Amino acid sequence: MGDLWQPDGPRPAWRELDSPARLRRAGRVIATVAAIGLALGAWSLLSTTAGAPGDESGGSTVQELEEAPDAIPTTGPGSADVEPTPAVSIG
Repeated sequence: MGDLWQPDGPRPAWRELDSPARLRRAGRVIATVAAIGLALGAWSLLSTTAGAPGDESGGSTVQELEEAPDAIPTTGPGSADVEPTPAVSIG
């Protein structure tokens, strides 16, 4: 078996690269930034969705009405016939 390949020297500076090498290096940098962005976006999406780990609500959602219905009874059935009597007389 041969020895592992080792580069002869340090990586060349940007200004020492020819145009195809510059494109390859720029492509690696852009791909790395895009991969990190996608990973952070996925992490953010998973942490804000219902049913995420640590969410104790069980994944149920409560929907609230914006407006109340027009006909809401203010008294119970049969209570219109009974008049309230004061428990303590004032006076």
